[in-house]
Amino acid sequence: MNLDLTTVFPLLIPLTLSIAGLFTGLSRISDNTRQTMLKFISLAVIISAVIISFGHIEVTENPQALLAMSNVNLMVLLLVCFMTIVLVKFSQRYLFAEKNTHRYWRWLFLSLTSVSVVIVSNHLLIFWLGWVSISLCFHRLLLFYPDRPRAVLAAHKKFILARVAELALLVAIVLLYTQLGTFYLSDITHYYLTSASASELSLAEKVAAIMLAITALIKCAQLPLHGWLIQVVEAPTPISALLHAGIINLGGFLLLSFAPLFTFSIAAQWLILIVAGLSTLLSALVMMTRISVKVKLAWSTCAQMGLMLIECALGLYELAMLHLISHSLYKAYMFLGAGDVLQEYSLKQLAPQKNVTFISALSSLLLVILSTASIVYFTSYSGPLSVWLLVNTALALYLVSAVRNGTILQFLTSCLTVLLLIGFYMGGKIMLSWVMPTLPASVMFDAMDIWLSILFLALFVLAVQVRVFPQAKATQILYRWLFSGLYLDELMTRLTLFLWPITLRPEPYFENNKQTLTKESTP
Repeated sequence: MNLDLTTVFPLLIPLTLSIAGLFTGLSRISDNTRQTMLKFISLAVIISAVIISFGHIEVTENPQALLAMSNVNLMVLLLVCFMTIVLVKFSQRYLFAEKNTHRYWRWLFLSLTSVSVVIVSNHLLIFWLGWVSISLCFHRLLLFYPDRPRAVLAAHKKFILARVAELALLVAIVLLYTQLGTFYLSDITHYYLTSASASELSLAEKVAAIMLAITALIKCAQLPLHGWLIQVVEAPTPISALLHAGIINLGGFLLLSFAPLFTFSIAAQWLILIVAGLSTLLSALVMMTRISVKVKLAWSTCAQMGLMLIECALGLYELAMLHLISHSLYKAYMFLGAGDVLQEYSLKQLAPQKNVTFISALSSLLLVILSTASIVYFTSYSGPLSVWLLVNTALALYLVSAVRNGTILQFLTSCLTVLLLIGFYMGGKIMLSWVMPTLPASVMFDAMDIWLSILFLALFVLAVQVRVFPQAKATQILYRWLFSGLYLDELMTRLTLFLWPITLRPEPYFENNKQTLTKESTP
């Protein structure tokens, strides 16, 4: 009997990670034995990644395989392997003195197993089961410290939202099956890529695309469903890194997987542009008011996820893929190095800072516009105005920060960094265009471009106002609202506890304090 390599190669990583979770999750083995096992697991993940990378070149895709490996899937799976090795190495040191570490390792590897299953799934029911499994396994990681009320509340809110997202995803899968008669993702994408009538979606297909958009918005913690993402910093640092650098990116991966369908759904695109656009604007502004490094990074994740979803809605799938990879690596580095980041931030705050003037902010914007305009002139590359406006305003804000915190030399270094970032953007987009499949161009209405341009301009103007005119009455009012997060999470928390009340202080907390109080009150 011939062995089907199209099934064997995608199975290597999920199988390796599931076995790792099975053995490292045993409570009766010693810490030294577990440390040795973790070294072999990291080596096994590396070997599996190498085999898959070379084997993928020789294997022809089978459209009827339960598991499949495209170029996009391979890149994301290799990213998961890299994250696994980094998290294992960091967690070994981070959890050295912790109790019940076997529970951490068990649910960590099972979460990663579920993520890898979602990535390589070609059958939508397996895709959905893996999606559900991610939430259930990660829920146990969020409750690693069950005596922390904020951690319990964050896990509770995420648990409810995850069920809603899973229901929306299941509805989309069922609707697509009733229309196309197949559960295979490769068959579905092939139909929308090749069929002449695919652009004229039926009502069921339009609803399915909207359900996919809702699933992605919930998974990416867009406002006002973002509260759990901010409060999840109560969990251990490697768990926060796994969430912000890996699991939350699955919303973007979902839209990339169903891109041929999503391209033809104007309603789903508008839903993403409105919700994710407002989330990007508000989250980026709220982030400026935060002092805690982890909380600041959490708000940054919310804004970055909104931006990635916007890129998918505009049909900029190469850019969205580049964003997904870059964000994962950046957030993993920032969370796992939070201690060094905090020290660096404190030193910057103690250093003398210059006042940012309106002229310096405007000069930074004009300097960046000239830099990006040269790209269009020399490469004949064009795109939506809103995208270029976003690039210009983001880099301009970076230069404004350089003016405020640095010397002339540091400002010139920041200008060089801007040029390198622009080159990285262009080079990454070109490179990924060779890897990703050719997709039909999304319908880009002028109204979409105008909407996003207004949002990005508002972000630049309000950010400059906060930095240039901090003592103005309007700025102080804006700052208070931003510092409170527009009270959106408070409203969602009240609604959550009204629909599904929980005890925010688990029993062990009460028992420990009851014993302490009894001892102290005894004469």
